[in-house]
Amino acid sequence: MLFLNSTMKESLKKIYTKPLDIMFNISFLRFKKSLFITVFLLFSSITLVLWQYINNDRYEMIVRHAETSCEQIGIRVEGFMAARIASLKLFADRWIERIPHDFSRKRFLQFAETCYMNYPGFMGIKWIDPDGIIRWGFPASVGNKTVYQHVDSRYQGTFEKASKYHKYAVTPCIEIYEGGSGFDTFWPLIVDGKVQGYLNGTFQIQLIMDNCLTEDVLEDFWIRVKENNKLIYCNGENAKIKSNGKRLNVSREVNFKEKKWIVEFEPRDAIYTKVFFSNSLFLIFGITISAILSLLLFFLLHRMEMYKKTRDQALHEVMEREKAENELLKHKKKLESLLSELSDKNTELETFVYTVSHDLKTPIVTIEGFVGALKEDFGHRLSEDAKTYLKYMSDASQKMEDLINDLLELSSVGRIPEKKKNLPFSIIIKAALNILKPQLQEKNIEIHIQKDFPVVFGDEKRYIQLMENLLSNAVKYIGQDNKTPRIEVGVQKQDNQNVFFVRDNGIGIKEKYFDKIFQLFQRLPSSKKHGEGTGIGLAIVKRIIELNGGKIWLKSKPGKGSTFFFTLKERGGLNDES
Repeated sequence: MLFLNSTMKESLKKIYTKPLDIMFNISFLRFKKSLFITVFLLFSSITLVLWQYINNDRYEMIVRHAETSCEQIGIRVEGFMAARIASLKLFADRWIERIPHDFSRKRFLQFAETCYMNYPGFMGIKWIDPDGIIRWGFPASVGNKTVYQHVDSRYQGTFEKASKYHKYAVTPCIEIYEGGSGFDTFWPLIVDGKVQGYLNGTFQIQLIMDNCLTEDVLEDFWIRVKENNKLIYCNGENAKIKSNGKRLNVSREVNFKEKKWIVEFEPRDAIYTKVFFSNSLFLIFGITISAILSLLLFFLLHRMEMYKKTRDQALHEVMEREKAENELLKHKKKLESLLSELSDKNTELETFVYTVSHDLKTPIVTIEGFVGALKEDFGHRLSEDAKTYLKYMSDASQKMEDLINDLLELSSVGRIPEKKKNLPFSIIIKAALNILKPQLQEKNIEIHIQKDFPVVFGDEKRYIQLMENLLSNAVKYIGQDNKTPRIEVGVQKQDNQNVFFVRDNGIGIKEKYFDKIFQLFQRLPSSKKHGEGTGIGLAIVKRIIELNGGKIWLKSKPGKGSTFFFTLKERGGLNDES
């Protein structure tokens, strides 16, 4: 214990001196949670019991509404059809009773119009002669069709039944001549034991139900009408799908003159929603009140231990902060050590680069000196081949020197501190053009410089080197056979950013070389053929642009010139200049 620090001693003191306090806190936390849950479950249970009671009451209301509506519609359909069939019976009786008998078309139309107008619901009233030919019709004629032309054999069978037994007959629900699902009634008109013809009343199911159903019933219920377990009417596509006993379904039998229908009522979703919406609000309100009361009790108990937890949390945060500060101090020292080591390595690398470059340049200068001395002292004694070889040696030495200089420039980009400031880009272009003026005049290249260049932020020397390399690249590949060599420098706006470009009408570049030309020591095949460049210029350009927060890309087609696009960091603040 003599070697423990003060923090550990304090911690051990708390553990050994307050065991009862810890046990009390654990018991109190369990009691608080169990009391919260108990109160919530109690009030929620009361709410659920009341909600279930209200639901049962509302469900009974729906049942009574469905049964009452179904009964009313059943009575209305029975009364409606009984009146229409009775009107046809009256029509037939009065026609036969008249003496002398008049079975003329005029007499038929008078009776049919009276019946049709006073008893809406007929699809049509027709007169059929004993041979089954439909002679007349109201309100429209069917054109001398026969009953045997009907597509449904049950129509013909019903007619033959009326003809054979000389009494009223009605078809099952079939496709009627007028269109749609319906049925036909046949009343044989017999005088002196001889059939004079048949009075035919046609009823369409849709028309019957439209006359019997009210708007509120159609709004509240899916309605299905069946005959012999066959669906003959429904008030919508959803009504065709039966609920399979999962929902309320009320039915009633409808009977009229040898017809037996089953009318089924099923409440729509809307009526359930209207009825149970208020119940749901009650349930939500009750559970919400239960939760609020439980939470109030929970928060009341929670405040009893809030102060203690706040104090413990503050102490813990202080300890963690001290620990974090110690870690930061440790990492800061480690980082300073690494930065110092990196600075030493960079200094060593810089010394090495310049030493190597000096050592490489010395033999090159020696070679160039001896080549010059040979030409000067023994030029008159050298053959043409010897002079050519000396020229090859001189060119190779010069190229090696250019390569070493470019490598030095590339290594210095981003490594040597630069003095950055806001610069008008037009000044940079003019400085680069002055450097390349002899090459431009030699190839008679027309230069077009756009006006109103923006201000950029960076090192002036590096930006001049950037433009010099891009313009020099354009001069190299302008083409020896180009009669109107032209180079254009400008700027354009793209996505609210200034995009600079250098465009020439030279030999162009194939797309497969677009990325390759920015790599170190990569040159186009045409430049290798003529021994132009070192393959480092565009690599330097890319590094300068990327170190200044920009990017570079190009568009080109062989024989149509090239355009190099690039972006640079624009005007910087006072704190950015160095």
